[in-house]
Amino acid sequence: MGSLQALQDRFVRPTVFTLRLAISQGRLDDALAGIVSAVAQSGTKIQSMSLAEIDADQVMYDLALLSTDDRITRVKESCSGIDGVKVRCVLDMSFESHRGGACEMRSRRPIKSNTDLRIVYTPGVARVCKAIEADAALAREFTNVANKVAICTNGTAILGLGDIGALAGLPVMEGKSAIFWEFAGISAEPVLIDTKDADEFINVMEKLACGFGAIQVEDVAAPECFKITRELDRRLKIPVMHDDQHGTATVVLAGLYSYLRKSGRKMTDLSCVISGAGAAGIAIADVLMLAGIADVVVLDRRGAIHRGRVEGMNPEKQMLAERTNKANQKGGIAEIMKGKELFIGVSQADLVSKDMVRSMAKDPIVMALANPVGEISVQDAYEAGAALAADGRMVNNALAYPGMFRGALDANTDMITMEMLMAAAKALGDMAHGEALMPEMMDPAVHKAVADAVRGTAGKGTPLVQ
Repeated sequence: MGSLQALQDRFVRPTVFTLRLAISQGRLDDALAGIVSAVAQSGTKIQSMSLAEIDADQVMYDLALLSTDDRITRVKESCSGIDGVKVRCVLDMSFESHRGGACEMRSRRPIKSNTDLRIVYTPGVARVCKAIEADAALAREFTNVANKVAICTNGTAILGLGDIGALAGLPVMEGKSAIFWEFAGISAEPVLIDTKDADEFINVMEKLACGFGAIQVEDVAAPECFKITRELDRRLKIPVMHDDQHGTATVVLAGLYSYLRKSGRKMTDLSCVISGAGAAGIAIADVLMLAGIADVVVLDRRGAIHRGRVEGMNPEKQMLAERTNKANQKGGIAEIMKGKELFIGVSQADLVSKDMVRSMAKDPIVMALANPVGEISVQDAYEAGAALAADGRMVNNALAYPGMFRGALDANTDMITMEMLMAAAKALGDMAHGEALMPEMMDPAVHKAVADAVRGTAGKGTPLVQ
């Protein structure tokens, strides 16, 4: 990982809390020593400690702590038992960062007077409306459409949480909106479509699409996500991308480009097994074969997807069986992994053992990307002989989609093509320097490089969704 590795990952403490303590002036030195000791004994890490407030009798300190729910409870109890210390509050910063929402819409022009108001709104705005009525293309210049992405979801496949509903998934969509703005300067608006019916979802989004320059389908469960993305792409003259499919495929390919460039190995020499036959797994399989891997075997919970299989199949898996698994292998993951050079996991935690990795070809590549816990830990994969091991924290979609949409919007293209996806992956792979598998997400140059690559290939190639 780069130097900007998240402290939550470095210390394996997933949650940041703020603990506010009131300490009596006369007990300050002893109390601070006791507080630091209590925090350390709980296994919690101190991110920072700051003096928040002083009055005649006491001082207030804010401690930013990297912890877990059970550990922070112990810290609170221990600090409450220290002479001269009172716990004022414990704030979960995940909740605080979303209090009031993680994003908002605001005016780009100040309204300081009635003169300003009459320019930005009535009667002045009517002149702009009439111009757009006469020439719809002017909307790209005189509205935010050219810089606006709809993040549409029905909440059926939210992160690692599953089907929690559209409203419960809104904090994720707002978080994505914040990422779009910070990394690519794009106004991205969550669109919640509260239905599990694919046709209804398509019809609703189609009617809303005129207000957006592009659409990101997000956290919609398979197999409905395939139909939704395919049909929206067919009906609309703006770019449509399903992040769980195409964003994931982009960063996986980028990681492979990065590793192969540094190791001297060739894409064409790799045989691949993918655990997970949902949105991500199917898209990764297609992209890797287009990139030069001769054969890919994809597995779901019932084992390898193969021709002639009946159980647990749907139309998407039937089509997948026709274009993958050339030897028509059958069996479970332990059997299929034997002798393979590349494993990619987009399925479930702790599915792969060290022995499975040992059974692979010499110097295997293991990308265990299940969220939030991978199919096998990076450490265990390396201990089992992997030449490269990566997890979902290293291979993160947010490296790809902001720049991909930035490039597509700037190019005013009507679709994102496979060539644009592969150009984005190549740009990301080339930006990974030294021992790092992937470039640093917080580096603005990374997202600019992706945008430039996509813009440079806009309008070329085959549709992303077929």
